[in-house]
Amino acid sequence: MSILLRRAFVLHRRPFKNTSLLLELFVEGEGRFPAVSRGGAKGSTAGLLQPFTPLRLGWGGRGEVKSLHEVEPDDYQLDRLVGKPLFCGLYLNELLMRLVPRSEPHDQLFGDYIRTLSSLVGEIPLDWSLRLFEMRLLQAAGYELVTDVTLENEPVEPGRNYLYQKGRGFSESPVELSADTSNIISGRTLIALHNKTCDDIQLRQEAKQLLRRVIDYHLDYKTLKSRELFG
Repeated sequence: MSILLRRAFVLHRRPFKNTSLLLELFVEGEGRFPAVSRGGAKGSTAGLLQPFTPLRLGWGGRGEVKSLHEVEPDDYQLDRLVGKPLFCGLYLNELLMRLVPRSEPHDQLFGDYIRTLSSLVGEIPLDWSLRLFEMRLLQAAGYELVTDVTLENEPVEPGRNYLYQKGRGFSESPVELSADTSNIISGRTLIALHNKTCDDIQLRQEAKQLLRRVIDYHLDYKTLKSRELFG
């Protein structure tokens, strides 16, 4: 049984046994785990138990699926996500559910998640907010993508191209490229990812394609449903 109410978010919810909800939660200090809110589909907390609503939760139970006992709104408020920012938020939630193992605390990632949700309605381009979160998520999941140093331990240079080796990292691209150049990445893009800043649309597009290949590899090429929302 938890003693203090913990900051949390609902990543996913679905009906369970008439009036209850089966929830996938992301909780500060606890990580990701499933919980049942009995009567939550029709009770006073139904409006709170929604994705992207900052919460404070209390729960109990010894099994993998916990029982939710207390639900309160958090003092911290986020702007409502609509349109493309909403689709981006759903993508973040699906990434967390697919790449982060349950019951492993990820407090740094929890903070990154809140900051990314805030940035989706801010001045940072949506695509770049997603790239930065993808990089942090990969690191938290044990798949850190090192973009400033090659596999040969040489610094990445902006004027060179590099070959992405799946699951390993980057090596300097050979002069003679094969017909398939999809894994060739510019040094400028890698440095932008390392520095966490980029105002070049072309580099951001290349970063998007790179991170998609990296994530697909670690998902064993299973489809992400949220990507379909972007058309």
